[in-house]
Amino acid sequence: MHFNNFRSHFIKLMFIVLFLHCSAKGQRYLSPVLPLDFTQLSARTLAMGGGMDFHSHPALGNFGKGFKLHVDLDARSTSETRSFPVIDMFDDVVTENVYAINRSLNYSLPWSLGIDATQWLKIPISLSLSQAPMWDFRYNYTEEVRASLGPGVYNRDPVAGYHIFRLSGLIQSTHLNMAVRPLSILGFGFSIESLTGGNLSQEIGVQVLQSDEALAADSTTMTQYDLAAEEAMRWSAGIIFNPTGSVSIGISMKSAVDISFNTDGYVPVLDERTQLPGLVLADTTSSYSISLPLEYGIGFTARLRNRIKTIASGNYTYTDWSNNDQVIVNGTSSDTSDFHYQPTWSIHLGVEHWILNKTPFRFGFMHSSSPLGDDFERTMITLGTGRSFGHFTFDLAVAFESSEYRYTDLFIPVGQAATDLEKVKESTLVVKSSLTYSF
Repeated sequence: MHFNNFRSHFIKLMFIVLFLHCSAKGQRYLSPVLPLDFTQLSARTLAMGGGMDFHSHPALGNFGKGFKLHVDLDARSTSETRSFPVIDMFDDVVTENVYAINRSLNYSLPWSLGIDATQWLKIPISLSLSQAPMWDFRYNYTEEVRASLGPGVYNRDPVAGYHIFRLSGLIQSTHLNMAVRPLSILGFGFSIESLTGGNLSQEIGVQVLQSDEALAADSTTMTQYDLAAEEAMRWSAGIIFNPTGSVSIGISMKSAVDISFNTDGYVPVLDERTQLPGLVLADTTSSYSISLPLEYGIGFTARLRNRIKTIASGNYTYTDWSNNDQVIVNGTSSDTSDFHYQPTWSIHLGVEHWILNKTPFRFGFMHSSSPLGDDFERTMITLGTGRSFGHFTFDLAVAFESSEYRYTDLFIPVGQAATDLEKVKESTLVVKSSLTYSF
């Protein structure tokens, strides 16, 4: 009876979350400069706070299963609100006036295919091939600009035009992974990763309906720019140690990589007022390279000793961005931007608790620092469940986070200057489902 009530309440919670997911949608303005999202976690791992990933750790192969096909549906949404401070005659901030709210909804379909080749090769070896987004550029900003007309006019604030800033495309990661388990308590893994860009572009400009001083242009100037990323390669390696049957400890390392871009549009620069990354229109076709640093990680999984089946997992990663904070843009002349990045760390903890040893209830959290500073630290709350039937396993995860920072106006009206920094508030909701077939 208690289990049926729990299941009923949990299903209702999932419907509420899915409803909120449809009404809160997403993007990130800084995404073209830094890969900001946790995109390569399985649904089970995401629900448990992103601890040691049961799905993608190099040394965790497909042992014990002859064949495994895993497909995710990743739905990611973020609402972005921009506002500017309203100042009274005493130079005090009275309120924040919201002038732009943008929402979008983005999907991706990560997948993996794994096989335990032990029975054919006569050595404990597992092979897998997977693909997932590594860097999401998709961003959709539309600002409705209203004119301010004098008295005697019926509609005193008609729409004068729109400020539009759209980015599209993904950097896809394709992994070829090999795991070897020479001993029952020890496993090694190595993977080669190919990073390729697809459908990258920039569309930026002003759509003018009627001329007004609040617009950033006197006439419509919508331009689409090409953006291309050259293929890049990097590797990952890991070790799994099982000191007991109930505890696993994993160590992993991911190599640094440089991703080169070519564009006739906007390129990364340092915003002088905020000391944060920004984008500026280049005067000619330009090329630049963004460097992603070496990453170290250590994690664990543990089967707790109690009557109800419970699994805990955790992970800690460290990335030294301080040596990878320069972007050199080569065009008519070369310009170097130093972003003053900080080293970052992240911690992930989660628990999988089995109700009546039949249905898992998973929850966890992630907290990570940012190379951009304290204002960009992220805390994500996660939960989820799963169900097995025959050769199939279905998993569902939900995660939420929010952040807030100050930035300059993206579109400054003609003849004016941005005197005050604006508040940018982002809220992100991720819903991920996984279907696994194995035998």
